[in-house]
Amino acid sequence: MSETLETAAAGDTITADQLQASIDLLRAMASMLRDRIDDGMSVADIQAIGRAHADLMTTASSLVDRQIDLLAGEAKVTAEHINAATAFADSVIRKIANVKQALAKVASVLSFFAAVLTGNGKTIVQAAVALKKDLA
Repeated sequence: MSETLETAAAGDTITADQLQASIDLLRAMASMLRDRIDDGMSVADIQAIGRAHADLMTTASSLVDRQIDLLAGEAKVTAEHINAATAFADSVIRKIANVKQALAKVASVLSFFAAVLTGNGKTIVQAAVALKKDLA
């Protein structure tokens, strides 16, 4: 995020409906990974895809009824920021032919969402910067 963010105030939140685009993209990433499984893959690769699929679906599901309370005094990250980061990650991951490389990028997306769920603006911004770097 290269813009200067406002500071979150008490009561600032991000709601599930505001994150619907990210929820849908996380589910789509999970399906895309599952669809990459083929007969020529090793058991280890199939298991890695299965774990990533489950983690993406769990993360998406955890956002469905979640309200993320932003920590007052920290950066005010918005749903638009999160949705844009998710869309960017999805567009990058879909172009990666190598499954192991794609799984590494998915792990970065999951780390980003772990930060998002904290509501700590500073942590979310740091995770967004790390995600952007990991996707390069």
